[in-house]
Amino acid sequence: MKKVFGIVGWSGSGKTDLTTRIIKLFVEMNIIVSSIKHSHHDFEIDKKGKDSHKHIQSGSNEVIIYNERKWALISKKQEKKHNIEEIINKFNKLTDIIIIEGLKYGNFAKLEVIRSSFDKPFIFKNDKNIKGIVIDKEIPNLKTSLPVFKFSDTKKIGSFILNYFKNK
Repeated sequence: MKKVFGIVGWSGSGKTDLTTRIIKLFVEMNIIVSSIKHSHHDFEIDKKGKDSHKHIQSGSNEVIIYNERKWALISKKQEKKHNIEEIINKFNKLTDIIIIEGLKYGNFAKLEVIRSSFDKPFIFKNDKNIKGIVIDKEIPNLKTSLPVFKFSDTKKIGSFILNYFKNK
């Protein structure tokens, strides 16, 4: 299996900000990183009137928009649910690490991002796949033996993720 690490937390916790900083850090380290953004919502990325949208509307199951420098794969809404492993396997084999933002209950290693102002349950309490916690500021009732990082500690968080794979 490819190296996969998740960034999870409740909506508004800061997952996207942290994810993008980790991606930038890895790119600066010449690591080929790819990412998955999980969404609970139905979404459309193909615009009505565009040729790729016409292909989907005509019945094509998947459409690749392509030029020599960039491509995107779009699928129509599938009858069958797809698991995360199927999506991970779509990435280029040169990818060193895949960061998944969201997918709280996925079966892969992840960090939980906790915003101190939220009154939400801690995900790590019931998920052994959470390997560390990222907080915006000290949280008095946060009792854990997991490593805890400050939200701004991008380099420490990135090193933690990379070391996780070295020790695996």
